[in-house]
Amino acid sequence: MTRRDTPLWAVIMAGGAGTRFWPVSRKSKPKQFLPPGGGIPPQNAGPTLLDATLKRIRGLAPPERTLIMASAAHRKLLRNLDIPKRNVVHEPAGRNTAPCLGLAARLIESREPGALMCAVPADQFVEKTREFRQLIKAGARLAGEHEAIVSLGVAPHSPETGFGYIERGGRVTTKDETEAFRVKRFREKPPLARAKRYASSGKHYWNSGIFVSQAAHLVDELEVHQPRLSATLSRAASALLKRDAAAFAKSWEKCESISIDHAVMEKSRKLIVLPADVGWSDLGTWPAIRGVLPRDEDGNVWILPRGGKTEAIGAKNLIVRSNKKFVAAVGVEDVIIVETDDALLICSIEDAEKIGEMVKNLGPDGVRFL
Repeated sequence: MTRRDTPLWAVIMAGGAGTRFWPVSRKSKPKQFLPPGGGIPPQNAGPTLLDATLKRIRGLAPPERTLIMASAAHRKLLRNLDIPKRNVVHEPAGRNTAPCLGLAARLIESREPGALMCAVPADQFVEKTREFRQLIKAGARLAGEHEAIVSLGVAPHSPETGFGYIERGGRVTTKDETEAFRVKRFREKPPLARAKRYASSGKHYWNSGIFVSQAAHLVDELEVHQPRLSATLSRAASALLKRDAAAFAKSWEKCESISIDHAVMEKSRKLIVLPADVGWSDLGTWPAIRGVLPRDEDGNVWILPRGGKTEAIGAKNLIVRSNKKFVAAVGVEDVIIVETDDALLICSIEDAEKIGEMVKNLGPDGVRFL
Protein backbone atom coordinates (compact mmCIF):
# COMPACT_ATOMS: atom_id res chain seq x y z
CA MET A 1 0.00 0.00 0.00
CA THR A 2 1.34 3.41 -0.97
CA ARG A 3 0.36 6.87 0.20
CA ARG A 4 -1.47 9.28 -2.10
CA ASP A 5 1.68 11.45 -2.15
CA THR A 6 4.03 8.59 -3.08
CA PRO A 7 6.54 9.97 -5.60
CA LEU A 8 6.36 8.75 -9.19
CA TRP A 9 9.46 8.31 -11.32
CA ALA A 10 9.47 8.06 -15.11
CA VAL A 11 11.79 5.56 -16.76
CA ILE A 12 12.29 6.18 -20.47
CA MET A 13 13.66 3.21 -22.40
CA ALA A 14 15.78 4.72 -25.18
CA GLY A 15 18.18 1.90 -25.99
CA GLY A 16 16.42 0.30 -28.97
CA ALA A 17 18.15 -0.28 -32.31
CA GLY A 18 15.15 0.64 -34.50
CA THR A 19 16.29 -1.70 -37.28
CA ARG A 20 12.80 -2.02 -38.81
CA PHE A 21 12.97 1.70 -39.69
CA TRP A 22 16.11 1.24 -41.78
CA PRO A 23 17.55 2.96 -43.80
CA VAL A 24 16.58 6.17 -41.98
CA SER A 25 17.17 4.63 -38.55
CA ARG A 26 20.83 3.64 -38.21
CA LYS A 27 23.08 2.18 -35.54
CA SER A 28 24.62 5.60 -34.91
CA LYS A 29 21.23 7.36 -34.72
CA PRO A 30 18.21 5.04 -34.25
CA LYS A 31 14.60 6.14 -34.61
CA GLN A 32 14.10 7.45 -31.03
CA PHE A 33 16.56 10.24 -31.92
CA LEU A 34 14.62 11.10 -35.08
CA PRO A 35 11.18 12.60 -35.81
CA PRO A 36 8.39 10.20 -36.91
CA GLY A 37 9.30 8.69 -40.28
CA GLY A 38 12.73 10.31 -40.07
CA GLY A 39 11.41 13.86 -40.30
CA ILE A 40 11.64 16.22 -43.25
CA PRO A 41 14.45 15.12 -45.59
CA PRO A 42 17.27 15.52 -46.14
CA GLN A 43 18.12 17.09 -42.75
CA ASN A 44 15.60 14.97 -40.73
CA ALA A 45 14.09 18.15 -39.31
CA GLY A 46 11.49 18.19 -36.53
CA PRO A 47 11.08 17.19 -32.85
CA THR A 48 12.41 13.70 -32.13
CA LEU A 49 10.41 10.85 -30.63
CA LEU A 50 12.52 11.11 -27.47
CA ASP A 51 11.75 14.85 -27.24
CA ALA A 52 8.03 14.09 -27.55
CA THR A 53 8.27 11.38 -24.88
CA LEU A 54 10.01 13.72 -22.44
CA LYS A 55 7.36 16.38 -23.04
CA ARG A 56 4.58 13.82 -22.52
CA ILE A 57 5.85 12.65 -19.12
CA ARG A 58 6.66 16.18 -17.88
CA GLY A 59 3.24 16.40 -16.26
CA LEU A 60 3.89 13.16 -14.37
CA ALA A 61 7.49 13.33 -13.18
CA PRO A 62 9.97 16.24 -12.96
CA PRO A 63 13.48 15.98 -14.50
CA GLU A 64 15.00 14.98 -11.16
CA ARG A 65 12.66 11.98 -11.08
CA THR A 66 13.20 10.98 -14.71
CA LEU A 67 15.63 8.23 -15.70
CA ILE A 68 16.72 7.68 -19.29
CA MET A 69 18.08 4.22 -20.01
CA ALA A 70 20.10 4.36 -23.22
CA SER A 71 23.05 2.87 -25.04
CA ALA A 72 26.54 4.08 -24.23
CA ALA A 73 27.05 4.32 -28.00
CA HIS A 74 24.61 7.26 -28.07
CA ARG A 75 26.22 9.29 -25.31
CA LYS A 76 26.68 12.33 -27.57
CA LEU A 77 22.99 12.35 -28.57
CA LEU A 78 21.96 12.62 -24.90
CA ARG A 79 24.17 15.53 -23.83
CA ASN A 80 21.77 18.45 -24.12
CA LEU A 81 18.67 16.99 -22.47
CA ASP A 82 17.03 18.77 -19.56
CA ILE A 83 17.79 15.83 -17.28
CA PRO A 84 20.38 15.59 -14.48
CA LYS A 85 23.47 13.79 -15.77
CA ARG A 86 23.28 11.12 -13.09
CA ASN A 87 19.77 10.27 -14.35
CA VAL A 88 21.02 9.20 -17.78
CA VAL A 89 22.21 5.59 -17.59
CA HIS A 90 24.53 4.48 -20.39
CA GLU A 91 24.15 0.74 -20.96
CA PRO A 92 27.47 -0.78 -22.09
CA ALA A 93 25.66 -3.28 -24.34
CA GLY A 94 22.11 -4.09 -25.43
CA ARG A 95 20.44 -6.46 -22.99
CA ASN A 96 16.72 -5.95 -23.75
CA THR A 97 14.08 -4.53 -21.39
CA ALA A 98 14.24 -6.80 -18.32
CA PRO A 99 17.80 -5.82 -17.32
CA CYS A 100 17.06 -2.20 -18.31
CA LEU A 101 13.97 -1.90 -16.11
CA GLY A 102 15.33 -4.11 -13.33
CA LEU A 103 18.35 -1.83 -13.01
CA ALA A 104 16.15 1.27 -13.12
CA ALA A 105 13.93 -0.13 -10.34
CA ARG A 106 16.93 -0.78 -8.11
CA LEU A 107 18.34 2.71 -8.71
CA ILE A 108 15.00 4.35 -7.91
CA GLU A 109 14.46 2.28 -4.78
CA SER A 110 17.95 3.14 -3.54
CA ARG A 111 17.37 6.86 -4.04
CA GLU A 112 13.75 7.10 -2.89
CA PRO A 113 12.52 3.96 -1.08
CA GLY A 114 8.85 3.18 -1.68
CA ALA A 115 8.64 5.21 -4.91
CA LEU A 116 6.56 4.22 -7.92
CA MET A 117 7.93 3.99 -11.44
CA CYS A 118 6.32 4.41 -14.85
CA ALA A 119 8.11 2.61 -17.70
CA VAL A 120 7.74 4.31 -21.10
CA PRO A 121 9.42 3.45 -24.43
CA ALA A 122 11.07 6.43 -26.11
CA ASP A 123 9.93 5.55 -29.63
CA GLN A 124 6.13 5.57 -29.42
CA PHE A 125 3.45 8.07 -30.39
CA VAL A 126 0.58 9.12 -28.11
CA GLU A 127 -1.96 11.57 -29.51
CA LYS A 128 -4.01 12.25 -26.34
CA THR A 129 -1.50 13.50 -23.79
CA ARG A 130 -4.04 14.58 -21.16
CA GLU A 131 -5.84 11.22 -21.19
CA PHE A 132 -2.48 9.42 -21.10
CA ARG A 133 -1.40 11.28 -17.96
CA GLN A 134 -4.75 10.59 -16.29
CA LEU A 135 -4.39 6.86 -16.96
CA ILE A 136 -0.83 6.78 -15.61
CA LYS A 137 -1.96 8.52 -12.43
CA ALA A 138 -4.82 6.04 -12.07
CA GLY A 139 -2.40 3.19 -12.70
CA ALA A 140 -0.07 4.53 -10.03
CA ARG A 141 -2.90 4.47 -7.47
CA LEU A 142 -3.83 0.90 -8.44
CA ALA A 143 -0.21 -0.27 -8.39
CA GLY A 144 0.08 0.92 -4.81
CA GLU A 145 -3.31 -0.27 -3.59
CA HIS A 146 -2.99 -3.78 -5.09
CA GLU A 147 0.80 -4.25 -5.12
CA ALA A 148 0.53 -5.02 -8.81
CA ILE A 149 2.12 -4.14 -12.12
CA VAL A 150 -0.42 -2.04 -14.02
CA SER A 151 -0.12 -2.07 -17.82
CA LEU A 152 -1.83 0.10 -20.42
CA GLY A 153 -3.65 -2.09 -22.95
CA VAL A 154 -4.78 -0.87 -26.38
CA ALA A 155 -7.88 -2.33 -28.04
CA PRO A 156 -6.62 -4.07 -31.22
CA HIS A 157 -7.97 -2.96 -34.59
CA SER A 158 -5.99 -5.56 -36.56
CA PRO A 159 -4.29 -8.94 -35.89
CA GLU A 160 -0.76 -7.64 -35.40
CA THR A 161 1.87 -10.34 -34.84
CA GLY A 162 4.54 -7.88 -33.70
CA PHE A 163 2.75 -7.00 -30.45
CA GLY A 164 2.19 -8.88 -27.22
CA TYR A 165 -1.44 -9.42 -26.15
CA ILE A 166 -3.04 -9.06 -22.72
CA GLU A 167 -6.16 -11.13 -21.96
CA ARG A 168 -8.34 -9.52 -19.33
CA GLY A 169 -9.96 -11.33 -16.45
CA GLY A 170 -12.33 -10.04 -13.78
CA ARG A 171 -12.96 -6.37 -13.21
CA VAL A 172 -11.03 -4.55 -10.48
CA THR A 173 -13.05 -2.32 -8.19
CA THR A 174 -11.59 1.17 -8.11
CA LYS A 175 -12.42 4.15 -5.91
CA ASP A 176 -12.60 6.55 -8.87
CA GLU A 177 -14.49 4.19 -11.23
CA THR A 178 -11.46 3.75 -13.50
CA GLU A 179 -12.01 0.80 -15.86
CA ALA A 180 -9.46 -1.84 -14.82
CA PHE A 181 -9.18 -5.63 -15.06
CA ARG A 182 -7.09 -8.40 -13.62
CA VAL A 183 -4.84 -9.96 -16.23
CA LYS A 184 -5.81 -13.54 -17.03
CA ARG A 185 -2.99 -14.22 -19.46
CA PHE A 186 -0.11 -12.39 -21.09
CA ARG A 187 0.95 -13.61 -24.54
CA GLU A 188 4.03 -12.34 -26.35
CA LYS A 189 3.85 -11.91 -30.17
CA PRO A 190 1.51 -14.72 -31.30
CA PRO A 191 1.38 -16.30 -34.77
CA LEU A 192 -1.13 -14.82 -37.21
CA ALA A 193 -3.95 -17.34 -36.66
CA ARG A 194 -3.88 -16.75 -32.91
CA ALA A 195 -3.52 -12.97 -33.35
CA LYS A 196 -6.72 -13.00 -35.44
CA ARG A 197 -8.58 -14.75 -32.60
CA TYR A 198 -7.23 -12.30 -30.06
CA ALA A 199 -8.09 -9.24 -32.17
CA SER A 200 -11.73 -10.34 -32.56
CA SER A 201 -12.31 -11.68 -29.04
CA GLY A 202 -13.17 -8.40 -27.32
CA LYS A 203 -11.14 -9.60 -24.32
CA HIS A 204 -7.63 -8.95 -25.53
CA TYR A 205 -5.51 -5.79 -25.69
CA TRP A 206 -2.27 -4.98 -27.41
CA ASN A 207 0.52 -4.63 -24.90
CA SER A 208 1.63 -1.01 -25.15
CA GLY A 209 4.88 -1.66 -23.28
CA ILE A 210 3.87 1.07 -20.81
CA PHE A 211 3.33 0.11 -17.17
CA VAL A 212 3.38 1.41 -13.61
CA SER A 213 4.71 -0.41 -10.56
CA GLN A 214 6.27 0.16 -7.21
CA ALA A 215 10.00 0.00 -7.88
CA ALA A 216 10.46 -2.41 -4.98
CA HIS A 217 7.68 -4.65 -6.31
CA LEU A 218 9.37 -4.97 -9.71
CA VAL A 219 12.62 -5.85 -7.94
CA ASP A 220 10.75 -8.53 -5.97
CA GLU A 221 9.10 -9.94 -9.10
CA LEU A 222 12.48 -10.27 -10.81
CA GLU A 223 13.91 -11.99 -7.74
CA VAL A 224 11.08 -14.53 -7.81
CA HIS A 225 10.98 -15.22 -11.56
CA GLN A 226 14.57 -14.46 -12.62
CA PRO A 227 16.80 -15.00 -9.55
CA ARG A 228 20.10 -15.22 -11.47
CA LEU A 229 19.40 -12.05 -13.44
CA SER A 230 18.23 -10.30 -10.28
CA ALA A 231 21.48 -11.10 -8.47
CA THR A 232 23.53 -9.81 -11.40
CA LEU A 233 21.48 -6.61 -11.50
CA SER A 234 22.03 -6.11 -7.79
CA ARG A 235 25.79 -6.10 -8.38
CA ALA A 236 25.42 -3.83 -11.41
CA ALA A 237 23.32 -1.30 -9.49
CA SER A 238 25.74 -1.32 -6.57
CA ALA A 239 28.67 -0.63 -8.90
CA LEU A 240 26.80 2.16 -10.68
CA LEU A 241 25.85 3.84 -7.42
CA LYS A 242 29.52 3.71 -6.40
CA ARG A 243 30.46 5.15 -9.82
CA ASP A 244 32.63 2.14 -10.54
CA ALA A 245 32.28 2.06 -14.33
CA ALA A 246 34.46 -1.02 -14.82
CA ALA A 247 32.56 -3.10 -12.27
CA PHE A 248 29.25 -1.93 -13.69
CA ALA A 249 30.24 -2.90 -17.25
CA LYS A 250 31.49 -6.29 -16.04
CA SER A 251 28.21 -7.07 -14.26
CA TRP A 252 26.07 -5.70 -17.08
CA GLU A 253 27.81 -7.88 -19.66
CA LYS A 254 26.79 -10.94 -17.60
CA CYS A 255 23.08 -10.04 -17.69
CA GLU A 256 20.85 -12.30 -19.75
CA SER A 257 19.29 -10.53 -22.71
CA ILE A 258 15.56 -10.96 -22.10
CA SER A 259 12.44 -8.83 -22.38
CA ILE A 260 10.43 -7.79 -19.34
CA ASP A 261 7.48 -9.53 -21.01
CA HIS A 262 9.17 -12.93 -21.02
CA ALA A 263 10.99 -12.39 -17.74
CA VAL A 264 8.07 -11.18 -15.60
CA MET A 265 4.79 -10.39 -17.37
CA GLU A 266 4.14 -13.91 -18.65
CA LYS A 267 4.82 -15.35 -15.19
CA SER A 268 3.45 -12.84 -12.68
CA ARG A 269 0.02 -13.22 -11.10
CA LYS A 270 -0.03 -9.63 -9.93
CA LEU A 271 -0.97 -7.84 -13.13
CA ILE A 272 -3.72 -5.32 -13.88
CA VAL A 273 -4.60 -3.88 -17.28
CA LEU A 274 -6.08 -0.43 -17.92
CA PRO A 275 -7.81 -0.07 -21.32
CA ALA A 276 -6.09 2.89 -22.96
CA ASP A 277 -7.79 4.99 -25.64
CA VAL A 278 -4.98 7.53 -25.99
CA GLY A 279 -4.22 7.50 -29.72
CA TRP A 280 -1.30 5.12 -29.18
CA SER A 281 1.00 3.91 -31.95
CA ASP A 282 4.03 1.69 -31.48
CA LEU A 283 5.87 3.12 -34.52
CA GLY A 284 7.68 -0.20 -34.71
CA THR A 285 7.58 -0.49 -38.50
CA TRP A 286 7.17 1.80 -41.52
CA PRO A 287 3.44 0.99 -41.94
CA ALA A 288 2.80 2.31 -38.42
CA ILE A 289 3.51 5.88 -39.49
CA ARG A 290 0.27 5.86 -41.49
CA GLY A 291 -1.49 6.47 -38.18
CA VAL A 292 0.73 9.45 -37.37
CA LEU A 293 1.60 11.29 -40.60
CA PRO A 294 -0.89 12.75 -43.13
CA ARG A 295 -2.19 10.54 -45.96
CA ASP A 296 -3.64 11.63 -49.28
CA GLU A 297 -7.04 10.49 -50.59
CA ASP A 298 -5.51 7.22 -51.86
CA GLY A 299 -3.89 6.39 -48.52
CA ASN A 300 -0.38 7.38 -49.59
CA VAL A 301 2.16 8.87 -47.15
CA TRP A 302 4.68 11.21 -48.78
CA ILE A 303 7.74 12.31 -46.79
CA LEU A 304 9.52 14.85 -48.99
CA PRO A 305 11.64 18.01 -48.64
CA ARG A 306 9.79 21.23 -47.90
CA GLY A 307 7.86 22.29 -50.97
CA GLY A 308 8.12 18.81 -52.49
CA LYS A 309 5.52 17.82 -55.10
CA THR A 310 3.95 14.51 -56.14
CA GLU A 311 2.01 13.12 -59.06
CA ALA A 312 0.23 9.77 -58.74
CA ILE A 313 -2.00 7.75 -61.08
CA GLY A 314 -3.48 4.51 -59.79
CA ALA A 315 -1.07 4.54 -56.85
CA LYS A 316 -2.48 3.49 -53.49
CA ASN A 317 -1.32 2.77 -49.96
CA LEU A 318 2.29 3.82 -50.57
CA ILE A 319 4.86 5.02 -48.06
CA VAL A 320 7.44 7.08 -49.91
CA ARG A 321 10.32 8.97 -48.34
CA SER A 322 12.72 10.70 -50.71
CA ASN A 323 15.24 13.53 -50.85
CA LYS A 324 13.91 14.46 -54.28
CA LYS A 325 11.74 17.54 -54.77
CA PHE A 326 9.39 15.69 -57.11
CA VAL A 327 8.17 12.09 -56.91
CA ALA A 328 5.81 10.34 -59.37
CA ALA A 329 4.07 6.98 -58.94
CA VAL A 330 1.99 5.06 -61.49
CA GLY A 331 0.05 1.83 -60.96
CA VAL A 332 1.74 0.65 -57.76
CA GLU A 333 0.13 -0.31 -54.47
CA ASP A 334 1.13 -1.41 -50.96
CA VAL A 335 4.81 -0.56 -51.32
CA ILE A 336 7.39 1.15 -49.10
CA ILE A 337 10.12 3.17 -50.83
CA VAL A 338 12.66 4.93 -48.61
CA GLU A 339 15.61 6.84 -50.02
CA THR A 340 18.57 8.23 -48.11
CA ASP A 341 21.87 9.62 -49.37
CA ASP A 342 23.52 6.18 -49.39
CA ALA A 343 20.68 3.61 -49.50
CA LEU A 344 17.34 2.78 -51.10
CA LEU A 345 14.73 0.47 -49.58
CA ILE A 346 11.94 -1.11 -51.65
CA CYS A 347 9.61 -3.34 -49.65
CA SER A 348 6.01 -4.53 -49.74
CA ILE A 349 3.82 -3.29 -46.91
CA GLU A 350 3.06 -6.91 -46.07
CA ASP A 351 6.74 -7.73 -45.48
CA ALA A 352 7.67 -4.63 -43.46
CA GLU A 353 8.37 -6.73 -40.34
CA LYS A 354 11.20 -8.45 -42.26
CA ILE A 355 13.21 -5.24 -42.67
CA GLY A 356 14.83 -5.75 -39.26
CA GLU A 357 15.75 -9.31 -40.25
CA MET A 358 17.30 -8.05 -43.48
CA VAL A 359 19.39 -5.50 -41.59
CA LYS A 360 20.71 -8.20 -39.25
CA ASN A 361 21.81 -10.18 -42.31
CA LEU A 362 23.97 -7.38 -43.70
CA GLY A 363 27.47 -8.86 -43.78
CA PRO A 364 30.88 -7.25 -44.23
CA ASP A 365 29.92 -5.76 -47.61
CA GLY A 366 26.91 -4.00 -46.13
CA VAL A 367 28.09 -3.15 -42.64
CA ARG A 368 28.71 0.50 -43.54
CA PHE A 369 24.98 0.89 -44.13
CA LEU A 370 24.02 -0.16 -40.58
